[in-house]
Amino acid sequence: MKAWLRVAACVAAAGTVAAAQDQLSAAKDLYASAAYEEALTTLTRLHEGGSGGGASDQVEQYRAFCLFALGRTSEAQSVAEALITASPLLEIDSADASPRIIAMFSDVRKRLLPALIREQYRSGRAAVEKKDYPAAQSQFTRVGHMLDEADKLGVKDDALGDLRVLVDGFAELIQSAQTRAAAPPAVASAPPANLTADAATTAASLPAPARIYSGMMDGIVPPMILRQDVPQLPKELVGMLSGGTKTTILDLVIDENGNVERATVRQSTIRMYDTLLTNATRNWKYRPATKGDKPVKYLKTLEIIVKSGPGESPSIER
Repeated sequence: MKAWLRVAACVAAAGTVAAAQDQLSAAKDLYASAAYEEALTTLTRLHEGGSGGGASDQVEQYRAFCLFALGRTSEAQSVAEALITASPLLEIDSADASPRIIAMFSDVRKRLLPALIREQYRSGRAAVEKKDYPAAQSQFTRVGHMLDEADKLGVKDDALGDLRVLVDGFAELIQSAQTRAAAPPAVASAPPANLTADAATTAASLPAPARIYSGMMDGIVPPMILRQDVPQLPKELVGMLSGGTKTTILDLVIDENGNVERATVRQSTIRMYDTLLTNATRNWKYRPATKGDKPVKYLKTLEIIVKSGPGESPSIER
């Protein structure tokens, strides 16, 4: 008897879904024929009855379309907000909606995305703290797609750039953790074979790399700073400091044109901040070091003091 009831319930549910699909199709036809009021009545009935089935998103989209077409813009925007909050990357088919409706959805998405991205990022952080790395990876991948969408829409929010660096940093940490967990025990490898005669000849024929100078050696005049802006520590990273003062040691190779050719973090404070810092060095500029009157490459070492207090900015010791 119970089995019969379950079968009957499944059949009834399937019939309900089929009926909802038929009503949705009818509402779409009414919308296409510009019978917006009639279409909205059908869609509202589906919405209130919760019988949209797997097509509930389409029900809500067409409700927004009808409301917009009827001049009920604020109501249409409210429906769009609910849809985008639930599915930030929801795509609206241009075959179903006018350019004005698509623009309305884009405006709503542009307004909501910064907060939605931060919320998704916090979910990823929470999963990392629980060591639920598959869930964290999924969350951060989604954040990355949302950041791409924000870039495409021209969202103006400087903090999102830092957030992208943090997301990439966490993704790298997750990958490293998963790789370590899956790695087999280390096996000592044999020392590399000697170069063959041909390889040795080829290596000898390559030009020697330019010498890199440092300090005051050989009468070198060190580079002079023209632009060296240290990035702020994002708020999201402040909580990762255990308090007090931390030091990041950064080695820079400054080329003969005064540009940073290479930036290497020798001592790290927070891995994600290292990425922000090394990215920033691409825009640093110096008057190049010289030997006599000739510009030369130069190795410059900076100690960057990072403090966890509110309003504290990283500073360069040397």
